[in-house]
Amino acid sequence: MVKGHLPKLGAPSLTPEEPLTEAGFKPSAGSHFECRLTPIGDPTMVVEWLHDGKPLAAANRLRMVNEFGYCSLDYEVAYARDSGVITCRATNKFGVDQTSATLVVKDEKGLVEESQLPEGRKGAHRIDEIERMAHEGGPYGVTAEEETEKMKPEIVLLPEPVSIMEGDTARFRCRVTGYPAPKVNWYLNGQLIRKSKRYRLRYDGIYYLEITEIKSYDSGEVKVVADSNLGSAEHTVKLEIQQKEDFRTHLRRAPEAKFLKAIECVQAPEGGQCFFRYTVTGDPLPQVQWLKGSIHIDPSGFYILVKNPDGSGFMNIKGVKQEHSGVYTCKASNQHGEDSCSAELLVFSQKLFHKFIQTSICCRAQFP
Repeated sequence: MVKGHLPKLGAPSLTPEEPLTEAGFKPSAGSHFECRLTPIGDPTMVVEWLHDGKPLAAANRLRMVNEFGYCSLDYEVAYARDSGVITCRATNKFGVDQTSATLVVKDEKGLVEESQLPEGRKGAHRIDEIERMAHEGGPYGVTAEEETEKMKPEIVLLPEPVSIMEGDTARFRCRVTGYPAPKVNWYLNGQLIRKSKRYRLRYDGIYYLEITEIKSYDSGEVKVVADSNLGSAEHTVKLEIQQKEDFRTHLRRAPEAKFLKAIECVQAPEGGQCFFRYTVTGDPLPQVQWLKGSIHIDPSGFYILVKNPDGSGFMNIKGVKQEHSGVYTCKASNQHGEDSCSAELLVFSQKLFHKFIQTSICCRAQFP
């Protein structure tokens, strides 16, 4: 008996030969899609190609290849009706994988793909309908089969959420199917969008919305709605606007810790109270520590430490005593650096304080 090596089987994995992006072609030009598939040699593997989620039917102008892990799809001729999401899906008993790309065929206005042999009133109506759609900028190139098969609107390529900086351009796109051709409208925060200098609407098999010079008040929800007499479909996504920071904000808050207002020397009567006030800046806002000499000060009944979100703060000493006299230091620090400032507290006895006040009043009386 001869023993052989069986291929190692597992769930399918599809890898595009190149990053797949939106591809645009003119009518009658060919288009090509390819990807690599593993594992190779799995007899249970099934590979299929889909257009807008529906299996592609065999046709003379389509060529599909699945050989030794190489999968490809070729359109010998592509028309506007071929625009949409092209998907390669691989399935075996272990699982499923798929990869997709968007095909956009930019049709030419007035181009009619069918024979124009006389067909009575039906043929004349068909030509009028195609020319009307081409003139209005809506879907055109609808086949005779699609004319008889009425379909509810469906959004097969969904718009995606957008997060951009204020002043940039927000871009959305979607592809809609259905017959009769649905009417497609875009809405921003519930308001219908009409074509203007800021709001650009475009169609080439895919519906596009561009909002230029985006403002902070544009932030919210963008909705696309497709309507026909058979029903409607809609999809909503978020639009997030990141505000540009004013350069003055950076000047007000430099990264490193820095005192904008340093604490000042204070005189206080024994038994009274005093305040050391400061303002500090930095990004992130620095941590603040208090010291008397080299001794760290913690909050207590004597020491009230306050730190505000705007960088201001103070230390309040209540019921001051002679032993509170001395030099106090306020130190601010973050990962970018540190800064400090110092001031002295001088505590008077009550007797000296009253004598000082009386002397001050006499001086003001003699020298107004």
